[in-house]
Amino acid sequence: MYIAGIHLSHAQGIESIVTASTIATIAVIVRDQRRTFRKASKEGGNITAGPESFVERIVTPIHGSALLLAPFSYLVAVFSNRMEQPEWYERTAFDFPLSVGPLAWTRTAAAVGLLGTAWMARAILKSLGKQLHFIGTREKGEVVTTGPYSVVRHPLYSLALGQFIFASVAYWSWIPLVSFGVCLGAFAYKIPVEERLIEHDLAMGPAYLEYKQKVPYKIIPYFW
Repeated sequence: MYIAGIHLSHAQGIESIVTASTIATIAVIVRDQRRTFRKASKEGGNITAGPESFVERIVTPIHGSALLLAPFSYLVAVFSNRMEQPEWYERTAFDFPLSVGPLAWTRTAAAVGLLGTAWMARAILKSLGKQLHFIGTREKGEVVTTGPYSVVRHPLYSLALGQFIFASVAYWSWIPLVSFGVCLGAFAYKIPVEERLIEHDLAMGPAYLEYKQKVPYKIIPYFW
């Protein structure tokens, strides 16, 4: 296999595709988040309410660390072994009978899907705009009900869970599924905290309660 004129083994070629997709996804999302945070700080005003207890303050770092665990463990593994999965990482592989060809196409398709989530994140961040914050409300708070927020109340969390599914197939490893479980638990705790803060906000509270009636699903349509 040749990529940019460089001859790679079949294994190196697949890992190079998955690696490029992973790095591009992280780069695009981080860039867009930084831009949206700057916009939120400038146009949305200061934070008026935030997490109060110790657990409420650490839940965001917990799921943030889980989000980084899967891609960074994979990148460290392949970069440390000349763009092939080392033995210790291969031990996390799925025990699923797929021949070399179908496995390569399956992993490549998942890598493309993972990259596509970066553009989905951009659409969500664009809808959220000046309201972006980890946990809390802003001075010029408004309830966002358009775009992805017309389907579920926390589409960024939906996207994060979807990324773990794509990553687990692209990396062919159960490590992203561990992160999936950690984030699922963190979101289950965090969502009520976020929504309580919004509901207690004098400006947004009534509108958010109405929004919850119209959009009953938190993360997964027709399920949760």
